[in-house]
Amino acid sequence: MKAMYNLKVVPQIFFGPGSVAAVGRVVAADARVLIVSGNSAERSGTVERVKKLLAPRAVEVFAGVEAEPSIQQVDQIREFARSFGCSAVVAIGGGSAMDVGKAVAAAGSSTVPTAEFFYNRSELPAAGCFMAAVPTTAGTGAEVTPNGVFTDKTSNIKQSIRGGSILPQAALVDPELTLSCSAQVTINSGMDALTQGIESYISRNSSNASRALAMQGVKLIVGALEKVVDDPGNINLRSDMSEGTMLGAIAFASSGLGAVHGLAHPLGARLHLPHGRVCGLLLAEVLKWNMSVCAGALDELAAFAGWQNGKELIRQVEALQKHFGLESRLSACGLQESDLEWVVKNSRSGSMRANPRDFSDAELTALLQEML
Repeated sequence: MKAMYNLKVVPQIFFGPGSVAAVGRVVAADARVLIVSGNSAERSGTVERVKKLLAPRAVEVFAGVEAEPSIQQVDQIREFARSFGCSAVVAIGGGSAMDVGKAVAAAGSSTVPTAEFFYNRSELPAAGCFMAAVPTTAGTGAEVTPNGVFTDKTSNIKQSIRGGSILPQAALVDPELTLSCSAQVTINSGMDALTQGIESYISRNSSNASRALAMQGVKLIVGALEKVVDDPGNINLRSDMSEGTMLGAIAFASSGLGAVHGLAHPLGARLHLPHGRVCGLLLAEVLKWNMSVCAGALDELAAFAGWQNGKELIRQVEALQKHFGLESRLSACGLQESDLEWVVKNSRSGSMRANPRDFSDAELTALLQEML
């Protein structure tokens, strides 16, 4: 008997060049709107463009989302949203801005501190504000996932807030908005998207539906990532990256991820590095450790992506890592032997539980030691 699965899909997804214009169709005409973004989306003019598309609605803007968003900042923005009676949130930017927008919208008018949701002491409200996500990078896929990743500045713990109400009601995936991404943002975001697709495909919770989405996402990403860094103005390559990211994210919203993401969150918090960069550093090594239990799945995925087998897939990941100049040693990023116990302790997330192989603390420590 096949196991039951739950495919979590955003109710409205608009994909393709120019799709950001649909924001005026999905947000209610009488909504009081909060636009949440990072600084880059404001500098590029995207925030002002969306604000004009939302006219004549009442619109307020918060454009200072942190690169590594904290629950403390979420509380600050939630208070701002409540102060003017926000009924809809539009998040514009990369994963950080979208995650913050999702948390603000999901909490709605609740005054419960974000820490209560972060540490699973309270559940998110069943329904908050309407939320639309507008990605300006191709990496996290946060526009179509029911979670957000945050850090508690007090404890330095980095983990997800999850729940059905944190899933956006609309995603406007416009590849034209990624044309201004720098090479480094494109690389970091792309390695995150590639990791998500691969981990979703081999997840112990994968299904026929999630695997179909993940494998197509991986194929699009591996066909475009290296090329788009060299040809950043190519809208077809940008479209492949955006679509591959979106498909992989819909997949992992159902299947979960794996040990790369389980380790990447505490490592990112400890080392203060971009999430995608940490994923790119870890991916090949973790896949080698996983090969003993998922060689067949990796062979299938590799063949669909145009490679001979799973071992060649890993070699191609290593080649990308080298081509992009990503570190191969954790010590080069500042990690010390004394950090390993804390990293392993804080890696036991839902992502780690979805990994195809069970890792003991000793095995995770050994993996990290090999990478020092």
